[in-house]
Amino acid sequence: MIGCISLFGLKEGKYYLFPEVSRAHIFKGDDVLKFPMPDVEQFFQTLGIKDFVISPTEEQLIISTNINGHYNLWGMDLPNKYPYPLTFQNQLTHGLHYSKTGDFILVGFDRDGDENIQLYALQPCGGNLIPIRKAEGEKHYFSHLTNDGKRLYYTSSVGNATYLNAYCYNLDTQEEELIVEGTDGGIEIMAVSDDEESIIYSKHFSNSNTRAFIRRNEQDISLTPPSEEEHMITEVVFTSDDTVYFTTNYGSDFSYLAKYNLITNEYSKVLELEKEDLTTLKFDKFKNQLYLISTSGVEDRLFVYYLMKEQTSQKACCSRICRP
Repeated sequence: MIGCISLFGLKEGKYYLFPEVSRAHIFKGDDVLKFPMPDVEQFFQTLGIKDFVISPTEEQLIISTNINGHYNLWGMDLPNKYPYPLTFQNQLTHGLHYSKTGDFILVGFDRDGDENIQLYALQPCGGNLIPIRKAEGEKHYFSHLTNDGKRLYYTSSVGNATYLNAYCYNLDTQEEELIVEGTDGGIEIMAVSDDEESIIYSKHFSNSNTRAFIRRNEQDISLTPPSEEEHMITEVVFTSDDTVYFTTNYGSDFSYLAKYNLITNEYSKVLELEKEDLTTLKFDKFKNQLYLISTSGVEDRLFVYYLMKEQTSQKACCSRICRP
């Protein structure tokens, strides 16, 4: 399947049509030159965007793309759409985050796919990378940067190669604190409350069994009720310091939206769609609403859940929605 066809031009009764995936073919009414069929290698020379982030002022777009033959970070000063290079690492990014202050970008790189991700800081204008968390042969996974841009929460193999540990690193003082030590299953920080009093981390036991826990006042609280039944918790957001929304398939064949109240310690099911999996969850603090993506067969659907009204509205439906 070639995909969509674009009409490029019309001249003297001849149409110029271009497939979206390859612009090598020009169909004309009368062929003067006989070109050979394209080699199959041509179709593997594709361009891709693996990740992107937008500055807090929405004036700069940063993308991870291979337009120079290797994956690097490129910037665009909106509304202009001409890209300029920011890095020359020639490596895929693993995590890309713009500080809320707008002063720097945090990005993770490994080396030729070895999955040993190191975290760096980069100026919005590009230039040299500053190592933030780097250790030979170790892995560092970005999780959260505080609004003031001073404290980095991340998960690392340093000190615990089997189950990983969760750390908080102060960029000002360069002091580091161990937050959660991984045991029994691999852990990862999923969310941090604005007041930093609560941290949610996942514990991965198997491909069908990933639990999530709230670390608060040095105690761990399960987001779902105690159960021996395997289930997944895939997305988590704090909508306030005491309220958590998340997607899970606990007690169900399909994942749904659930809520946990840290004041009352109550779990509740919020939104369940018939025969659809809720897979992606994002919080819009300004509008006080949640964006959700559901999967139904080959289709993805985009929904908005209004927290004040407790109502849902479908916004889009397509064959594929790219997830951040």
